Amino acid sequence: MSCKTIFSSILYDAVAFMLCYSCSSKEEECALALPERTVLVYMAADNDLYRNAQADLEEMLQAPVPSEGNLVVYLDAPAWSADTCPQLLHIRNGKLTSVKQYGQQNSASGRVLQTVIGDAMSAFPAESYGLVLWSHGTGWLPKGVYDNLPRRRAGYSAALMQSFGNDDGSEMDIIELAEALPAKFEFIIFDACLMGGIEVLYQLRNKANTIVASPTEVLVAGLPYTQVLPCLFTSPIGYAQAAQAYMNYYKSKSGVEQTASITVINAGELEAFAHLLSRILQSETAEVAAVPDKKEIQKYDLLEDAVFYDLEDCLMNVIKNEASLLSLRQQLAKMVIYHDYTPYLLGQLPLTRSCGVSIYLPFGNAALDKPYEQLDWYADSGVGFLR
Repeated sequence: MSCKTIFSSILYDAVAFMLCYSCSSKEEECALALPERTVLVYMAADNDLYRNAQADLEEMLQAPVPSEGNLVVYLDAPAWSADTCPQLLHIRNGKLTSVKQYGQQNSASGRVLQTVIGDAMSAFPAESYGLVLWSHGTGWLPKGVYDNLPRRRAGYSAALMQSFGNDDGSEMDIIELAEALPAKFEFIIFDACLMGGIEVLYQLRNKANTIVASPTEVLVAGLPYTQVLPCLFTSPIGYAQAAQAYMNYYKSKSGVEQTASITVINAGELEAFAHLLSRILQSETAEVAAVPDKKEIQKYDLLEDAVFYDLEDCLMNVIKNEASLLSLRQQLAKMVIYHDYTPYLLGQLPLTRSCGVSIYLPFGNAALDKPYEQLDWYADSGVGFLR
């Protein structure tokens, strides 16, 4: 079955990928010179975000990608759309080329994600790889939980938000996501809501050197790709510049559209933070508060009973020993390379304090506590002592 094109003006061409060789005049043997970087944008858009996927593709077409890099996009759109088949696309010089077409499949499954990543790496080998995960997302929460929890108040439209992994209702949990990633990436970037939680970051700690995500909701406009993508092909990679471009885009807005937060994480420091916290929470001198006062901790969501809280603010309300807090802050500073946020979330929730990372607090919700205990963060950080 043939697939329609994304835009009527785009013609599918045969894949033309020129490999550069440097030849040894002595042995007359050629050594393969790989492109410096391949960036894959994985767009699981078989949902209500398809129109936004189209807009983001237009932005990607306008982004200047250097000749020594490859920008590859996987797009899975709804059955009712013009793009009836999932496909792998290559963007070069403002043009789209179809690399591979797939049959109907669930892009919110680890198996499909792993296959697509393998196809992209095989078609466009490089010295390093970056991955952008684009879709709905609800942090570490189990399937369907976030959408069914009551909001603190009405007055904003869920259509404004882009919350990883939703394919016609199917979702991929964070453990499956981590297991599906076949290699360690130079970076993983989430263009999705609520993925800047310590639980998500820690589950992916061995899957990327750097992780970029938002601890709050992300508006449907997502990343401004025309400004962000060039930063991902520089050497060294311009993570701070990409994050600043994102924040500048939303800070220029007004009202509910002035909503954004972002954090850049050195994944190599996550285990040291977890192990330090575990030692402190189990220490007799930590002075740990048995029941932290939730009202005093910065929230990151608009739920009646919040699920996502600021990590540093939480620790300040839980651990009273100043020396312990200082050591945690020092390790947190090594872990968080860059972070920024707007003054309000959707014009309703003040963001007055933010370290750039969220945490689940408190325990006591049976629907959440049991799956939480399956996460690597729970096992390694000692947060079970907060109960």
